[in-house]
Amino acid sequence: MAVFTDVQFNSVVTVGALANSVNAVMSSHPKGLMILCTDQAATWGDEFDDWLKDVDVPIFGAIVPGLILDSKFEPTGILVAGMVNCINVSVIENISTESPQISNIDFKSSTAKSVIVMVDALSRQVDAYLQQILRLLPEDCCVFGGGAGTLKFISQPCLFSSAGMHQDAMLLVEMSTEWDLAVAHGWEILAGPYLANNADDNCILELNFEPAVTLYQRVVEEHTTLRFDEHDFFDIAKTFPFGLARLDDSVLIRDPIKVEGQGLICAGDIPDNTMLYIMQGDAEKLISAASGAVKNTISNVATSGSVSDGILFDCVSRQLFLQDEFSIELNQIHAELTEPYRVVGALVLGEIALDENGILSLHNKTAVTALARAQSE
Repeated sequence: MAVFTDVQFNSVVTVGALANSVNAVMSSHPKGLMILCTDQAATWGDEFDDWLKDVDVPIFGAIVPGLILDSKFEPTGILVAGMVNCINVSVIENISTESPQISNIDFKSSTAKSVIVMVDALSRQVDAYLQQILRLLPEDCCVFGGGAGTLKFISQPCLFSSAGMHQDAMLLVEMSTEWDLAVAHGWEILAGPYLANNADDNCILELNFEPAVTLYQRVVEEHTTLRFDEHDFFDIAKTFPFGLARLDDSVLIRDPIKVEGQGLICAGDIPDNTMLYIMQGDAEKLISAASGAVKNTISNVATSGSVSDGILFDCVSRQLFLQDEFSIELNQIHAELTEPYRVVGALVLGEIALDENGILSLHNKTAVTALARAQSE
């Protein structure tokens, strides 16, 4: 049994185009809607709120840098997916300023099989909120999601719920659907490690006791002919992320997205006194990692059943790095699913996944593919 009742894509990003797409999906009788839109939707405001009054099923979604529909990347448009199973959507507001206490988190059910988390990528305290959410989850609950926003890195409304549009917020979408996750990045160590001796949430202030931006730019320029004074910072940084060393010998990727003073703002927190590597990527290895993880997950599930539809949250900076070869990554992931099942999703600013060790993390430059376990018809 599929997870999606219907999927509609429209290349025009207006409230009218959204209404047309939703009307088409509603004929398939969904119990909820996932709405993903590119950055033009940030200006919808009151027009979107007025349209919402006529929508009688729960919705969730985000403004994102790009859309994924099966094996295609769409840089502009609206994607609407109807959900077969009931969903419950909770909104946590003001996550940058409100202390991440369990009392701030409104779970409706202790029996959810999965939770999709969508968050404003420019918010602070994301990791702290994720750890509080983890404490509330039922056993064996699957968690995945992504960061909303645009490559302009401007603070603005970027999340959708039945209450309207939200900024500096987090959505929790509880579902009865069971998912299996395939999580991989494929980045390799270039240099380091370096001690992040001074960090403030998602801002690295010092590395090895010198200004973070100074050390980072010097090391990158030692390994490339690119020069930061000749390019926008992110044009170079997208190719050289940080790798945060973890106790299980894995490396969690952190994307430096902009310079603030002598510090580096990352898409995700950096704990004080963490050891950081500077990473590099090879297109073939990145693609192989993402598609290989999906293949392995499907193979593991095959012993007890099969998978149906998939949701893919792939990092926007992977697409910027791979460029034309990004289509190969999408083709290889989609090819692992059996027709008529679909892959829908988005390019995001940070990817969320609960791993097999019970660690809920915000990743960067990573592909997170959620594969729904097939249900009996």
